[in-house]
Amino acid sequence: MSAARSLLLGHRGLSAKHLENSMEAFRAALTAGMDGFELDVQPTRDGVCLVLHDEDLGRTANGSGLLRQMKAAELPALKNGEPLPRLADVLDLPAKLINVELKGEPGWQQALATVEAAEALDRVLFSSFEHSEVLQLWAACETARCGFLWETDEAMDLSAEELADLPEALWLHPPLKAVKARPELWAPYAQRLALWGMATPAEAAGLPFTPAVLIADSI
Repeated sequence: MSAARSLLLGHRGLSAKHLENSMEAFRAALTAGMDGFELDVQPTRDGVCLVLHDEDLGRTANGSGLLRQMKAAELPALKNGEPLPRLADVLDLPAKLINVELKGEPGWQQALATVEAAEALDRVLFSSFEHSEVLQLWAACETARCGFLWETDEAMDLSAEELADLPEALWLHPPLKAVKARPELWAPYAQRLALWGMATPAEAAGLPFTPAVLIADSI
């Protein structure tokens, strides 16, 4: 990955202008010139890896209910009229990089199986706030790219020693706010950083280094 510029990913697709985590938003991110996108996955009751951020369908779909308690065939359409995306379908899009965030636990098995079946490991970066999920996936597939996600307060509390103790191949996904507060802490890991929490990539322009990946709502 070149240090000349950061790879730009659309947060849940081009979510500033389209319904988040929809095929429409993912396609729009690529059309706008983004290198790929970030999305959230969790399994249905019958083990299908679906793209959805919340536990409940109500905010983005024409119906409610917990995704994990429903079968794939029972799911309502999204509020833009599209079916709820399956990760398998999203992997067909020509993105350079797709950040697959594992929501809740367990769920890594279905996500990994879907990516492996699509032969897309080289285009996927797995991440989660549930670090145990990441470590289990990584143990099952050593060639998978995996990263730890942190909320702002968690990232603010991290010490240099804690970061140095993490495996060298592990990606780091702190929010931009935490990195701006202590850029010297994160600078040594620039080529393993995927920064999130920004409306546009311009918000990261003042950093004294070039992060590998920026995840933004728009371009």
